[in-house]
Amino acid sequence: MFFGTFNHAIDAKGRTSLPAKFREALAAAGEPRIVLMQYPHWRAVQALPQSVWNELVKKVMEASPLDARWQRNVLKFVSSAHEVDLDVHGRVLVPPPLREWAGLQKDVVWVGMGRTIHLYDRAAYDEQMSAEIPADQVVDFFRTA
Repeated sequence: MFFGTFNHAIDAKGRTSLPAKFREALAAAGEPRIVLMQYPHWRAVQALPQSVWNELVKKVMEASPLDARWQRNVLKFVSSAHEVDLDVHGRVLVPPPLREWAGLQKDVVWVGMGRTIHLYDRAAYDEQMSAEIPADQVVDFFRTA
């Protein structure tokens, strides 16, 4: 599981360090690589452990190729996926199309989201965090079903 928020930099080549806490969680789970893709709800990169990606691919493969809604989503988001390995310094190379999608400049923020990780440009993250959540969209995490 991935939790916490970590400020990092991204260099001109698109390399940024995955936070040590996230690297440790991946190693403990036996996850050798991550998959980077566009996050569908706002301009961010979503990082998935390989096992989570494999679950997603399985669902995608079960979809009908004639289901236009599914195929639009596959085209938009799944086709943006890139499998990446960490280098010896714990860095990942974010491909140019994903850097452009998320507007990643110099300062970036890694955010643990439980099963996945998000990568934001610092300004976009600050904007997202300062936005109010409408009362009808607030989730009560403590309510039991």
